[in-house]
Amino acid sequence: MLSHPVDHPLPPPAPLPGGASLDAVLQPRLSLFWGAHTPTRALLTLATALAARGCRPHIYDGGNRFDGYFIARLARRISARPHSILERIQLSRAFTCFQLAERIENTTGSNEPLIILDLLNTFYDESVPLREVEYLLDKTLAHLHQLAVSGPVIIGAREPRQPVQERWPLLERLQLGADAAWMLHPPEASEGAQLSLF
Repeated sequence: MLSHPVDHPLPPPAPLPGGASLDAVLQPRLSLFWGAHTPTRALLTLATALAARGCRPHIYDGGNRFDGYFIARLARRISARPHSILERIQLSRAFTCFQLAERIENTTGSNEPLIILDLLNTFYDESVPLREVEYLLDKTLAHLHQLAVSGPVIIGAREPRQPVQERWPLLERLQLGADAAWMLHPPEASEGAQLSLF
């Protein structure tokens, strides 16, 4: 009788960017990682590590940041059955702040991790009035707090670019609304592929 290969045992994870520990991030609360650049690779690495441990992380992509090839390469490095890791990761994309807010509002509470890539990207869209975006973000944050009661909600965000500097209050709202926040230095662009939880 043939036996299926088992996932390789994983070594303890290295600290997350900003000095956050995996245990701290996986508490049922709202955690924020932010900086000059969106911490996409750090959060995708986190999602892959969680899936390798049997979790079913749900990723909401608010900035078209999801990189399936990056996750597949990580999965091959840490598991004899990379497909089992990939199958556990669920992905939803949103292309406007309204779509992202609606997806979050329609999400039901779960103990599985919810990871949001580049939450503020579509909220920085100048075609949507700032007052409307602020209201929408407040509503979205309220729902994220409800979700964080039952399981970890992990958000990635970046500073607004030069043309939309007047949207800094959105990031400040997000920082104040998070239960824990880590500012990332150096930016992801200079970290390259060195970010790893292993």
